Amino acid sequence: MAGEAEPPDRQANVDLVHAGMDAFNRGDDEAVLALLDPEIECHVHPSLMNPGVWRGIEGYQRMMAIWGEAWGAMEMTVLAVETPDDRHAIAEVHQRAVGAGSGVPVEMTLFFFYAIRDGRALRFHVYPDRAAALAAI
Repeated sequence: MAGEAEPPDRQANVDLVHAGMDAFNRGDDEAVLALLDPEIECHVHPSLMNPGVWRGIEGYQRMMAIWGEAWGAMEMTVLAVETPDDRHAIAEVHQRAVGAGSGVPVEMTLFFFYAIRDGRALRFHVYPDRAAALAAI
């Protein structure tokens, strides 16, 4: 219909997830920030390490600083991305990290939930399982 916005392309949402992970893994903070909506809401589930809720770009940066204090090195690998609708993506992510103080390697699978607005992540949540990520929709 005339005047209606074109729905977002689900592939574009998948591409956003991959671009963000690629930028994160290469340490390109500027590229990551360019993919975030200025009003982003970040949430780490209470059952995970360093839980909480942060808002805005400064909130995202604070969340990442807290993660950086816990982990000396971290790498994320996207195992799969699903798009349950045109505005959301859920990424199954394998995380490899090394404890900043202990030097102990840790590996886990997490689920990253994204709500996407105008080609940017408006919500970025981290969950321990797929069911919790899907429930965030």
